[in-house]
Parts: sequence; structure tokens; C-alpha cells
Amino acid sequence: MKEKAEYRSSRRSRALIRSALLSLMKDKPFDKITITEIARSADINRGTFYAHYKNISEVLESIQTDVAIEMSRIFEDLSLSNVFADCEKILTKAVEFISRDPQFYRTLLSIDNGKNVVEMWKSNIIGYLEATSFFSSAGISQQKMLSYRCTVTFIVNGTVESIMDSLLGKNNIPLEMLPHELAKSIRTVMKSYIRV
Repeated sequence: MKEKAEYRSSRRSRALIRSALLSLMKDKPFDKITITEIARSADINRGTFYAHYKNISEVLESIQTDVAIEMSRIFEDLSLSNVFADCEKILTKAVEFISRDPQFYRTLLSIDNGKNVVEMWKSNIIGYLEATSFFSSAGISQQKMLSYRCTVTFIVNGTVESIMDSLLGKNNIPLEMLPHELAKSIRTVMKSYIRV
């Protein structure tokens, strides 16, 4: 089935706008970028911008959402019974994903200290784990399940923050070393819940 020309044009315009914003963000703080600059960089008029987005923040939100969704695809095709045993492999995939374009992620994280995109990543990972039968182990008391959920949330939060800190140079751990080091910590923490 052929894609309608109108849809292709709309998709192209959105891509141009997003690309222009990201390009401008490399040289200028986000809050100093104007719609006129984006339109000029994307070689579109302001009307085309407003046909797709209300403001610059909405463009950024769409980029952040797409990145969070793309990052969550790392968890597709995982055997949840082995998610913690295989955590080094999963973390390696995440680090490789970020390493494809570290400057892009540094730029995204420079806005509002990366709060939106990091929170989306954390939320997507926890949501993915909760949406599966991962959290519903039969025969576990409600108190132990609550403890388990808290522990998993703690692990996800700490892991994502550690990766972001390495990417931004806030700790002395090279990004490529994180999967191994974090996996050791995760296995230790999860040992009392499941065999890893």
C-alpha cells in the first residue's frame, strides 16, 4: 500500500523540524532557540512549524518520547525469567544504544538536567516489567511482593542514573564498564528474591 503524499510530506516536515531543533541545541541553550531559527534551519515557514507543533517544548517532548520508546525496545524479546541473570547483556545493549550517538543523549540530558527523558526511561522499564507476569509470582506474600517492587524500582532508578552520570562525566566509571559493574550489584541485591 502506497503512503499518501500528504502523510509523507507531514512526516518529512516533522523530521526536518526535529532535526533542526537538535542541530541548534548543539550550539545554543534550548531556552534561547526560537521558532524562527528552527524554521530557517529546517527550510520551512513558521506556518508549517505551527501546523505540526504548538511550541518548541512540544517538539522536544516528541523527541524525548520517541527516544524513550526506542530505548524500551531493548527489553523486547527478553525471557523475563532470566531478566536479572541476563542483566549484563541487557545493560550492554542499553549502553551500546546510547553509545551510537552519545552527543545526542548528552544534548537531551542537558535540558532540565535530563529529567523528562530519564523519568520516561525509568517509567517505561518499570512499566514493562509490571505489564508482564514478572511482578505476579504466585505464593509470595503481599509484604514480600511490596518489598520486591520497591527493590526493582530502586535498581531501575539507580541503574539509569548511573548510566546517565557516566555519559555526562559525573562519575569516574567509563560507560563501557558499567554493564559488568552494575550487573554484579543487581545480582547481589536480587539474590534474596530469585536465583540469579
